[in-house]
Amino acid sequence: MTFKELLNSVSFEEVAPELVRMYPKAEHDLRWYKIHFDMLRLMEPKRHNNANGDVCHITMSEWEDGCGPHLDAHPMEGDWWEHSLTKEIVIEPEVNATNAEIAACCLWHTSFYGFVREQQEESLRFDESDMEIEYRWDDCIYYNVRAERYFSIIRRNGGYIPSVRELAPAKKQEMIRLSKEYFWCISQSMNKTKKKMMFRREFMGHYYERMMNISRFIVQAIPALSDERCAMNIKQLCGLFHSDLFASETFMSYADKKTNGARYLYELFEKYGVEPRLDRMVIVLTTGEYHQELTEDEKNLCEILIGDSKSSDILLATDPSLGRQVRINYATFNSKYPLV
Repeated sequence: MTFKELLNSVSFEEVAPELVRMYPKAEHDLRWYKIHFDMLRLMEPKRHNNANGDVCHITMSEWEDGCGPHLDAHPMEGDWWEHSLTKEIVIEPEVNATNAEIAACCLWHTSFYGFVREQQEESLRFDESDMEIEYRWDDCIYYNVRAERYFSIIRRNGGYIPSVRELAPAKKQEMIRLSKEYFWCISQSMNKTKKKMMFRREFMGHYYERMMNISRFIVQAIPALSDERCAMNIKQLCGLFHSDLFASETFMSYADKKTNGARYLYELFEKYGVEPRLDRMVIVLTTGEYHQELTEDEKNLCEILIGDSKSSDILLATDPSLGRQVRINYATFNSKYPLV
């Protein structure tokens, strides 16, 4: 049977316990494994000529942890997911495992570089436009280049990017501390000029990393700002740059025909939890069809995300390509004042 047929022969409820048993750290990422599982099941298999073969061998292999033979699936890591679905699953004679165990092993390997496409691209720092660009391996230059791309979009839409000097003093002190912690380890044999140059490079790396993460969310939210249902503007959204703490996440639903996308994500978060939230939130809810008011499922989804946050803003957008699926982009942050 192929990998696609294997996935269709089991449910995630059967696979999840095997994931945790074989890979204990997977317990903290079960919602992502669920998304990865459902994404693969909805994906159409497609063969690539330059992929890592047409067969996946299921074997018992010795790992470096000294705990004896482990179930292994090879080759799966780093291959095109749609091609991996076409691979014939060949089980070696020494293997005595259920379909759920084999599926769990394969999922661990296929998700090694990310559970969804965006995570995979970030993990590999690799997309079609960057194939020959070396900066993706240098943190400081990588964050700088990506941040500047987002900056240009934000400026074109009327937003404002604060400079290093305009950041809150506490945030600058934090970046100085982080730079010193790294810098102390490598600066013992450097002259004064070299030390100063290396310290600034490390400091600006932290600046651009933070600005890239916030800018990426703002760019994701820009389509919602032009929606008639939106009560926020780009300048207010750029207030995120002045937050004390910031984190963002994107979740796409992979619901089957029996479930709508909002219900899918609500049930996902209800069962597997939501990452800890900070004081305030901005949620961008994108649906395939325009509707003036939130549906009951969409209200429940937003409520479980917001939790006990002090304030929240919900922005709505429409993307017909989503069909029955929905996409959630949310930012959670600490700030003395709400954005609106």
